[in-house]
Amino acid sequence: MNRFVEIALDSPRNRGRLVHKEKLAEFITDDKQLFRSMYLYGTDAVDYISKTGTIKGFLGNRDIDNIILDIDKAENSDELTLERAQEIVLKLHNNGLNKDESVIPFFSGTGYHILIPNKAFGFKPGNELHMLVKESIKKMFPSHKIDTSVFMRSGIYRVAHTVNKKSGLYKIPLTVEELWGLEPSDIKMIAKEQRLDFEYRSLKGNEELKQYILKYLPKSELMASAANPHQIVPCVQEMLSMGPIEGGRHKTAMRIISHFRRHGIPTQYASLMMSHWNASSLSEDEIIRLVDNVYNSGYKYSCKDEVMKDHCKTNCIYFKRKDYLVDVKGVDELQSSLKARLTTDFRGRTINLAYMLGLKNMDTKIYPGELVTIFGPTGASKTALAQNIALGVDFANDGILSSCCVPTLYLSLELADWVMHRRNLQIVSGLSKEEVEADYDIIFKEYRDCLSHMVVQMVPPTIAQIQEKIRELQPAMVIVDYIDLVETPSHVRGEYEQVKYISHSLSSMAVNNDVIIIQVSQVSRDYSRNEILDLYAGKGSGAIENASRKVIGLNGQANSNAKHMELYKNTDGELFEVDLEWRPSFRLRRI
Repeated sequence: MNRFVEIALDSPRNRGRLVHKEKLAEFITDDKQLFRSMYLYGTDAVDYISKTGTIKGFLGNRDIDNIILDIDKAENSDELTLERAQEIVLKLHNNGLNKDESVIPFFSGTGYHILIPNKAFGFKPGNELHMLVKESIKKMFPSHKIDTSVFMRSGIYRVAHTVNKKSGLYKIPLTVEELWGLEPSDIKMIAKEQRLDFEYRSLKGNEELKQYILKYLPKSELMASAANPHQIVPCVQEMLSMGPIEGGRHKTAMRIISHFRRHGIPTQYASLMMSHWNASSLSEDEIIRLVDNVYNSGYKYSCKDEVMKDHCKTNCIYFKRKDYLVDVKGVDELQSSLKARLTTDFRGRTINLAYMLGLKNMDTKIYPGELVTIFGPTGASKTALAQNIALGVDFANDGILSSCCVPTLYLSLELADWVMHRRNLQIVSGLSKEEVEADYDIIFKEYRDCLSHMVVQMVPPTIAQIQEKIRELQPAMVIVDYIDLVETPSHVRGEYEQVKYISHSLSSMAVNNDVIIIQVSQVSRDYSRNEILDLYAGKGSGAIENASRKVIGLNGQANSNAKHMELYKNTDGELFEVDLEWRPSFRLRRI
């Protein structure tokens, strides 16, 4: 029977210990954080963790006792966060779950946790349980802001009555009446102390939500929406996402099938994919007939085809401008562009600098299509800052924010691959060089998931080679560290012209590929000994600030841990400046 939980005392980093679920309360204190695993384990996991020191590589069966719906506060107001928790409970109630008998809300110290007993779902133990739970919750709450990362195989969450060091408040249980009747300030007042006298009730559940459990899982687990190749034939991707629409199902299906054929997908797999797209709209016999017809006839559809043209996107890698009128848009086209931008789901594709730095209610998000420049003198820790951003460092609270990690291509053109990797391990683990080198295998196994979203290239590329890598890998972010090592054509001579060529090329690349590009640069000679930086301090000044949507200056000396970070340019947002501390782990901390 699976009755063991993994715990982490005082920090999510202190993992690797399994205890019997019934003994969990013995580890609750009034001054230490305590986290437990989302899933329950058996004795086979106990044996595994005793040998490896970690549960991350365990592929055996897991069970689950309670489902935790995590409503993260992030940069939202307390009022909005509470409203979202209320919406979740109301939706559960409207789907047949008695909110007074089957739900316990918790204030987590910043956001809210909604606890539902597994009896309300009926998830069965298995080695793919984590995927089933995650995808089922996403199916049930497609438009709600629920953090599903807690459902990952090794997911953990905060235990009730323990302190949240970010806020200094305790995670406390609430009644449903309190969730609706109290203001956020009232809840925070209660959360200043443990609520050990709360009268828990035995939660009921009779598989009222069983219909949301997926019948089957895809064969591979998707990284994130950002990993999808959204610049490769986006017209077909849009047809796939829209599904069959009555009146155009046959025409649309034939274009999708033709796309599969052109990319070498065998007919049996094309039939399976079309069956999923079809969602029982057309008969299965009709789907098979369409697949056979398109494959046997060899139908091909160009960008000028009437259906393909209706879904055409200018960010497609196959899109070629043949008419100057493409760049001329009337008010209706401009309104459509604005609507597309404001309604696009950018989750997994943006970098929220303000959130990472603990700056509340500031508009400093980095969006796809933006070129960001980081410049500073030698010794200012520019590379460390770029790595910290790529690895989702919580500068204000000294941690890692998995929600801020996006698929990244890091062009490390100065450091050796092993040095780059060791520094990445130091940053995510918070350990020094000596500590990582002493136990590098164990530390890698523990923190591998924190690094898996990033790939590194060491060979100095040309602009064309960077473009080719973006098309091949489809990252959400590219970091070029640093631009002086990017090769330029022989006819581009002089420092200013080279910086201009690289910066403007990368800026166009960011827009055309809908990715974030961060370039790292030195300061100009005039500023190399100057303790004060400004917008025009970058090497090749004039070229950098004109091409970049955001410009970040990082100042400091190699012999000092004190660094100063300032956002000098933010084309569509606010500016800020903060002081940072460099530490032997290379993880920067806001001070």
